[in-house]
Amino acid sequence: MRCLFTSRPLHNPFSTLLYELFDPSMGLLAKSQKLGLTASNSLGFAHSCGPLPPLNFPEGTLFNGVNFARQTDQTRQTKQTKQTRQTKKVHNGRSKELCKRLNSYFLSFLFLLIPLFFPLSAPAEQSAMNYFVDGVEAFDRGDYHEAVRSIEKAIQLKPSNLEFRYYLGLTYGALNRNEEALKIFSEIVDKEPVKFRKAYFEIAALYSKQKEYQKAIDTLTLAEKAAPSDARIYLEKGYAYKNLKSYEQAIVNFKKAKELDPDLAQVACYNIAVAYYETDRFDMAEEMFLTAIESNPETATAENARQSIRNLKGAKRARRPWYLSTSLSWGYDDNVLLQALEQAGVVSATGEVLDKSDDFETIVLRGGYKFINRKDLEIGAGYTLYCTGYKELVDSNVLGHIPYLYLQYNDDPVYYRIEYDFSYYYAGGSRNDQDNGLYLTFGDSSEDKMRMHSLMPTITIVEPYGLRSEITLNYQDKHYLDGVTSNARHYIGGIVQSYKLPDSERYPRVGYKYGYEDATSKESTYQYHEGLVGFSSPLRWGVWADVSLSYTRTYYHKNTRYCAEGERADKKYMFSASLSRTITDRFQFLFSYNYTHNNSNVMWSDGSSTYDPFKFKKNVYTLSINAVF
Repeated sequence: MRCLFTSRPLHNPFSTLLYELFDPSMGLLAKSQKLGLTASNSLGFAHSCGPLPPLNFPEGTLFNGVNFARQTDQTRQTKQTKQTRQTKKVHNGRSKELCKRLNSYFLSFLFLLIPLFFPLSAPAEQSAMNYFVDGVEAFDRGDYHEAVRSIEKAIQLKPSNLEFRYYLGLTYGALNRNEEALKIFSEIVDKEPVKFRKAYFEIAALYSKQKEYQKAIDTLTLAEKAAPSDARIYLEKGYAYKNLKSYEQAIVNFKKAKELDPDLAQVACYNIAVAYYETDRFDMAEEMFLTAIESNPETATAENARQSIRNLKGAKRARRPWYLSTSLSWGYDDNVLLQALEQAGVVSATGEVLDKSDDFETIVLRGGYKFINRKDLEIGAGYTLYCTGYKELVDSNVLGHIPYLYLQYNDDPVYYRIEYDFSYYYAGGSRNDQDNGLYLTFGDSSEDKMRMHSLMPTITIVEPYGLRSEITLNYQDKHYLDGVTSNARHYIGGIVQSYKLPDSERYPRVGYKYGYEDATSKESTYQYHEGLVGFSSPLRWGVWADVSLSYTRTYYHKNTRYCAEGERADKKYMFSASLSRTITDRFQFLFSYNYTHNNSNVMWSDGSSTYDPFKFKKNVYTLSINAVF
């Protein structure tokens, strides 16, 4: 879009307006204000960070030169036509001729005066405006390099125009040329600290981008001196103080912004609530979240406040020194594994089954105490009880006692946790009250099966753009007490990468895990690779769905039981699906389904037939009630 102004518009009633537009004594902002064409104030930084929106002028305004010239010509011609018709009714032919001559003399005289009143700098002014408009358009479509070239040409022709320089600073910021942008904005506020105080916001935004929040606060303090009644200054200072974790100062500034500008009340109340939340004043936080919702219930800020209120009860529990949770499950397995600890998921499955189905019950109880309970650091100890029992296959019953210690350090966006477990497991049992629906025997008639030491470091990284990575390591030292199974050391390393889809609560994920079991018997030594894909999403009525699919490839170093030579290699496919519904802030229902298909390269002959002894399929259905206290 080019502004193709010629001398022709100077002959119409808008000549004065055109001259004011290109008057070198007026800045672009002042001219735009006079014409009613100014844009909104700077959007500041932090939660509302963003450059000044490009100047979008409607069709037919002064910045659409061709349309304007056409419209003014049409307006002039229409007025002349009406005047001519009126003249015909009032004057005779003689007076009409006289008027024509006088009009001709007047226009000729006006034409001779034009060079005296319109200096020769107007073409340069006009050309600078052309380049500036081109630069704004390039900025708007994201072509920042072209924007820089156009705006720099405009500045060469009109170096005193601060609006041109302001947009050059915005463009440099978009290109991450931060030092150049800071220099430009600083020069602008040195010359016009009040009129161009929006440049203070851009300086503060650049400092915040570099996480130099104190410099951002110092900059906004200068803006406060220039315009002490500008509510936006206090809102942005509140953001900066919150990023510095100076929550009391943040609250003071958010309250000041709310007092000065009622339009900022909802945003200010929401951020005051967040500051109360971060300082564990949960009741005050809930009150301010409710105030934010009442201001305008239909906004995204109100929805965030509602979600925060739902999370408050969990946050209160997290600040308590003690914790307790339990899970009670009922299930059906159509193909129970041979080894009880493998069936319980305590150790990796080696692939042998009983070819029998059964009902089962499981209870897990976990509690503990936090010796140190800060937002950034937790140190605690606890105990977990695990018990599973079967209706008929009581030899698959398992009881586990698991005391543990842990340390967790939070350094947002990275979270570290290391846990040590000592596990002692019993297997087997006897039939007691199974016919009455109670399958759990809690170790009655069980035998000592295994003790195990585990060390589990975990690193969780909350990344930009909705990404989240969880890196897990696990070392297990297993000592079997049955006199048959070989002792072993097990090493595991894995990573799961999840992603939050934009504007939704849907989370796809992918993962990889490697495991190696070094047993005292080479026949029981193996390694495996596992790949995982999954997806979780809310459905309706508060129900969450989760599905996952994994593929595991396991290689055994030696297996003389079935293979005289060579290595056994297994392939395992697992599909899992679950539906969960939180009833209150304490109780949750969960239904899950798991399908497993395993086969190997082993072919065994019993004399009458040949088959793969490690090939099996199984389906497990489970209903659970989970509770936290």
